[in-house]
Amino acid sequence: MAEHIVHILPEQVASQIAAGEVVERPASAVKELIENSLDAGARSVSVEILGGGSALIAVADDGSGMTRADAILSLRRHATSKIRSAADLSAIRTLGFRGEALASIASVSHLRMQTRRAADEHGVEVAADAGNIEDTRTCAMAAGTRIEVRQLFFNTPARLKFLKTLATEQGAIADAFQRIALANHHIAFRLAADGRTIFDLPRANSALERFRQVFGPKIASRMLAFDLDRPGIRAQGLAATSHESFATGRMIFTFVNGRSVRDRMLIRAIEQAYQTLIPRGRHPAALLFVEMRHEDVDVNVHPMKTEVRFRNGGAVFEVVYRAIRDRLADQTEPAPVATLVDTPAAGSDTPAPSSDDAATGPVTTPPTDEDARGGDSAPDRRIDAPLRLVPDAPTEKALQRPLSLAYDRDARGGGATAATAHPPAPIPMYSRLRVIGQIFAGYIALETEEGLLLIDQHAAHERVTFEKLRRELRDGGIRTQAMLAPVSVELSPARASQVHGALSELRAMGFDVEPFGPTTLLLKGAPAVFGPEGGAKLLTDMIESMGDGGFRGGGEAAFENWLKQLACHGSVRVGRVLELAEIHSLLAELDRTEFKTNCPHGRPVHIQFGRGQIERMFRR
Repeated sequence: MAEHIVHILPEQVASQIAAGEVVERPASAVKELIENSLDAGARSVSVEILGGGSALIAVADDGSGMTRADAILSLRRHATSKIRSAADLSAIRTLGFRGEALASIASVSHLRMQTRRAADEHGVEVAADAGNIEDTRTCAMAAGTRIEVRQLFFNTPARLKFLKTLATEQGAIADAFQRIALANHHIAFRLAADGRTIFDLPRANSALERFRQVFGPKIASRMLAFDLDRPGIRAQGLAATSHESFATGRMIFTFVNGRSVRDRMLIRAIEQAYQTLIPRGRHPAALLFVEMRHEDVDVNVHPMKTEVRFRNGGAVFEVVYRAIRDRLADQTEPAPVATLVDTPAAGSDTPAPSSDDAATGPVTTPPTDEDARGGDSAPDRRIDAPLRLVPDAPTEKALQRPLSLAYDRDARGGGATAATAHPPAPIPMYSRLRVIGQIFAGYIALETEEGLLLIDQHAAHERVTFEKLRRELRDGGIRTQAMLAPVSVELSPARASQVHGALSELRAMGFDVEPFGPTTLLLKGAPAVFGPEGGAKLLTDMIESMGDGGFRGGGEAAFENWLKQLACHGSVRVGRVLELAEIHSLLAELDRTEFKTNCPHGRPVHIQFGRGQIERMFRR
């Protein structure tokens, strides 16, 4: 008889597979436990972690609590109090609903739960090991629930192996915690890591007040409240003025019916609302709450419940885009914070705001002074920070072969005829050409014997600064220029440990920095190529561009990529009006730079319009 090859997996194996879908890292467990607390009606939630969440996750709340029978049953898969039939899935009103999270967490950890209802005389304590209940007993405690998760993934070494550094995992937990806190301003939250308090957020009267608690007053004062209500869809929240922009999209948070989601369509609607208002490649700050009928959105899409599907995505896009775009049309009015006060929680019939992506603390992304090098100001407006061109390049002329834009078969053969019949066009010496002026506050117009030449000032300055930085690095280190007075730079608590771990790389890039408290850096000097004027802004932009693993990895090639980022952030941008002396200085520096025809990312520095082409356009 043939041997069976299809068989039922043991319950222990099946539960660990489910845990891998729901709890992929400690941050996932923290998110699920906090959401359970909110669904239980908690008004105060406290989280404590050790070892990046792998050693300990403890979540305590003052919610409704459970009976002994319910506490035991809650550790079984698909046990939930939030839905009862398949029909309930079409209109989910709670953050959790599958009944998988607690059982999945318990199956890969040592779990201890203490819970008590206000009406009960004693609480109950349940201890589980790898999903198996080991002990139950009564305990004394206040009304609410406390869950301790120890040695997460202790019995799944493959998953434990793929966890990142403690600092990275702690940052992910802080991110998840922060998103939930932004979505629920009427609830008090506290997060402590390894005995140190990262967040201590009292209840707030509005979303703007909670935003101020998390990111600080500076950026909060530059947020505009918006609110647009259309049949079946309401979009409200906070959007930064068009003078604010960031190196990445970490300050864009999107929520649907009180749930933090990562939806590309919503992010695209926000970004499109800022089109032509902020420099290309920069991103706005926005806190978006979308409220709609529960039956018009499907949240049962992804195990992590961070993705949704809309019944009418086009209508949602239009409402979000119009709400923000109309608000940005007049940025002089004060933000009407009353529209964002006391939105109901996700568990109620009326949807509530939730949070999405950012970091935490005083200011996780740049504290954003006006982008001193960017086009977020009018083209004819002078920016305070001067163009920094340090004349330290070699005086000899740099040599570069012309770019070959086609395959020349005759030249390949090496014949003299090919070499003389089609001589390669020489790379121009920009500084010897007549400067006509500046176009659109971003392009330098030069007259040549052959026609008109336009130079992208950002690409040109980026190439100059990149080559200087790379040469200094190879000669022993990027030179630092001291600042007249040290400047403090606030860090996001969610990423502070990662930044502190990358201090050596920041110093290698020319930043003289040192820790000044758990979430603050003291900047004493900046790369001499740029000068100290915009050092703090440049540092925050580089920190914002830093990946989850810091600046490490990939050796010299990876570090060269970070030098490209540094040159890009520090270079003059489109929208900056240059004086004639600055133009001549930039052209002279460019002529002394290798590979001057392209920026470090490969974009062209100049485009030429031939005289004949211009004359043909005028039909001469």
